[in-house]
Amino acid sequence: MNLDIPRLVLDGIQVVGSLVGTRQDLTEAFQFAAEGKVVPKVALRPLEDINVIFKEMEQGQIRGRMVIDFRR
Repeated sequence: MNLDIPRLVLDGIQVVGSLVGTRQDLTEAFQFAAEGKVVPKVALRPLEDINVIFKEMEQGQIRGRMVIDFRR
């Protein structure tokens, strides 16, 4: 699988390694992502929700990634 380095940089995409699994596992994981079979859980919330978000984090209620929108 080829990685588009300029896209990674411009889109702020990070590729993180793992000590678990084989090279074949990694190749298959990238292929799943390329085929759209891996869908990240991301929620965008406004800055005024920050205290609620921290409580949810402390209680283990957040699944995936929480993104704070500073534009609002």
